[in-house]
Amino acid sequence: MSAVTGATTSADGPPSGGRDGPVDFFISHASSDSDWAEWVAATVQDAGYSVELDVWHWTAGTGFVESMNAALNRAGRVLALASPDYFARTWTKAEMNAAFVQQAKEEGFLVPVLIRACTEDEYPPLLKPLIRIELAGLDETTARARLLGQLAGRRHRPAGITFPFPGPAVPPGLARGGVGPPAVFPGRLPPVWGPVPARNLFFTGRDNLLADLHNRLTAGPGRMTVATLQGFGGVGKTQLAIEYAWRYAADLDAVWWVDAETLTSLTSGLAGLATALSVGAGTEPERASAALAELGRRRNWLLIYDNAIDPTAIAGLLPPRSGRLIVTCRDESLRRVVGDLLGVAEFTRDESIALLRHHVPDLSDTAADQLAEALGDLPLAVDQAGAFLATTGMNVHTYLALLADQPQVLLADDTPRHLGLAKTVSAAYTQLATENPFAAALLDQLALLAPEPIPLAAIPTGDVQPVRGALLVAGPLATHTALAAISRYALARRTGTNLQMHRLVEALVRVLAYDRTHQILEATLGLLGTADPGDPTNPEAWPAYASLAPHIVAAAARVPATGEVSEPPPFRSLFLRTCRYLDRAGQSRDAHALAETARARWAVNLGTDHPDRLILVNILAITAISLGKFAEARTLAADAWRRQLQILGADHVATLNSANTLVVAMIFLGDYESARALAEDTFDRRRQLLGDDNPETLTSAGNFAMVLGQLGERGAARTLAEDTLARRRRVLGNDHQETLSSAATLSVQLAELGEYEAARSLAEDTWERRRRVLGSDHPETLVSAASVAVLLAELGEYEAARSLAEDTWWRRRQVLGDDHRDTLRSATNLAIELATPGERQRALALAEDALARFRLLLGDENSDTRLCENVVQWLKTATLVD
Repeated sequence: MSAVTGATTSADGPPSGGRDGPVDFFISHASSDSDWAEWVAATVQDAGYSVELDVWHWTAGTGFVESMNAALNRAGRVLALASPDYFARTWTKAEMNAAFVQQAKEEGFLVPVLIRACTEDEYPPLLKPLIRIELAGLDETTARARLLGQLAGRRHRPAGITFPFPGPAVPPGLARGGVGPPAVFPGRLPPVWGPVPARNLFFTGRDNLLADLHNRLTAGPGRMTVATLQGFGGVGKTQLAIEYAWRYAADLDAVWWVDAETLTSLTSGLAGLATALSVGAGTEPERASAALAELGRRRNWLLIYDNAIDPTAIAGLLPPRSGRLIVTCRDESLRRVVGDLLGVAEFTRDESIALLRHHVPDLSDTAADQLAEALGDLPLAVDQAGAFLATTGMNVHTYLALLADQPQVLLADDTPRHLGLAKTVSAAYTQLATENPFAAALLDQLALLAPEPIPLAAIPTGDVQPVRGALLVAGPLATHTALAAISRYALARRTGTNLQMHRLVEALVRVLAYDRTHQILEATLGLLGTADPGDPTNPEAWPAYASLAPHIVAAAARVPATGEVSEPPPFRSLFLRTCRYLDRAGQSRDAHALAETARARWAVNLGTDHPDRLILVNILAITAISLGKFAEARTLAADAWRRQLQILGADHVATLNSANTLVVAMIFLGDYESARALAEDTFDRRRQLLGDDNPETLTSAGNFAMVLGQLGERGAARTLAEDTLARRRRVLGNDHQETLSSAATLSVQLAELGEYEAARSLAEDTWERRRRVLGSDHPETLVSAASVAVLLAELGEYEAARSLAEDTWWRRRQVLGDDHRDTLRSATNLAIELATPGERQRALALAEDALARFRLLLGDENSDTRLCENVVQWLKTATLVD
């Protein structure tokens, strides 16, 4: 972000804050150049000019765009502090362009002030014709003389300008609304400085983090302020500390950098500080103590402990409470010593793309986005990738393919500022394996899952209830010790007992354990099998399934179809239940794809007739029905049912489930006679085996009621539908999915009997409940919406019917696709609702398109196809009225 601001001042009055009248200068700058902006503002103000500057005058909550526009209108001139960052930022570009428009009207309105060197490509062509003030590389005296001289049209230093003395980043007088001392010249380094790493000229973004860091370190006088940067290796903690040290160096009297990875390096670094401060003698620990003591007698210093690991070592060498301390660490346990942590996460996507383009300026939007996605926006990896592409000239597609296959090679090279990511992860993994082999083994397993939060828990003891859907790791002590160890080395992000690994860390850990992949995969599948999310048809269990599903998909995708890895029964059970959850939750495409990938694999690994595989085939048929693939569903369900009849018998629960699925497929295909025989047989068997009120029996009852209705036996269908609804309400509750399915079935039967008001009341109640339980776009909710639209039309409420029919058609296109049977039904119904003279052409086009799609999907003889064909003929020949 930048600021261009202006504040009117006088020798004996406060600045106006840029809100009460014209100002001489509006200062536009990138946030990374705020030190320069403050020095320029203070310098010109001290010379008698009025200025407006965001960090001085704009309060929190101020509208940025409004303030910028107002300041541009008030300002006599705009000082644009030119630097590579200035020309790369969105807001500063907006300010510069707005000022350039005014420049065209008023010569000299826009004044470029070069504070950091820019290449020819970085410096915009539209500014090149303008005379600029060049301050880059000058000492303070020369810079001030040149700035004020050229602003006044003079080439010599004006009289009365005194050397500004050091002060805080925001002059105290200005913070209070009065006139204060100028800011410190940005080029100045403090008297005590070192050994701070070189500034990263490619440092990108992080404006909010730097602002938060500065706020913490300037929280209040009279006490030491600590800011602890914590996060993954390679996430940019050290780079933030380096940038902060350089950006605010001019405000400080001493800045010292210490490698805090070991007690030895920490002590040695502080001993070096003692030498710089000219205090202490004797051993390194004695000199370190002397350095800390001397800091207690000083103010305005910054100490940086980089890569702190041992809380005990840090606690024993904390500086006195008279300055600022930055700590960078991976381990959250440092909180016990240094207080609250400032979490450093991955780049935003815009920051990733900006850094990639620092390296490869001509990278396309698509390529940059694909690359950032594959790198998980991890700053170190983004930096490495950009440098690699710039050096080798390799195209992005080739790089991405190599990254997927050989991440340890592409991410091995060290950067000028950091070990390569591969070395960072390898070192942390080796230390973890040495300290806690069980934790390393757990990490191996988690690396085969998705880069999403993984719900973990200890095996419950005593009266403790298991956590729904969590993977049970081990006993409480071993579990929590392992999670703490993994977190300490920042190989995963920890939230409670949930862990989340970065996708590149996962890839590198998998490489480190490559020779044990099959053994680890079997252990991973066993770990997944310990989770119990609950009934997949119950929406209350869906959040637990949603957390597990990405990991089940990831792990299953790694199982070879060669029998080398055994999928244990608990995992297979969880896999099947997850497929059912995805289908019931409205994610039928995902469910179908997941089941399809396992069908061939299980045929090889388990055998064609294995009971679990036949259950899987039936689930695949269920998902095919949800997707409108009725012929495919019938083939699958019939195959599973016939095999189960031979292997398990007619009364086995799995056989009856497949029979039930086959009935539904037959109904949708219009084979009502075959459906009736099988539906009645299945219903009778379930009543005998399970009882009249068993949920599975009631499922068969609902299907049998649908068949009776299709065969014209309206009275029997209504009676059975009413009985099934009453039983489901009693057994399952009013809002259960199956109860709502029974309500929808009964509403249809009532409508067929001409009882439209009763049908409408029940349909609207069902629609409202489905919206609340399942959401407005769930396929079952849209079934209810379509039913309500039809009933509204039957009752003469045509406008409401048309509006709802149009909305339902649009939603079904988004959710189900243009070729789904339910979408085409909605199109047919909407065509009927549009049947007026003014809408005839649209209605006819809609119906004809639906008819063509119905013929491809279901054939010419299907009842839906014939109905749509009748609608097309009616629209062509009927006399329509408004």
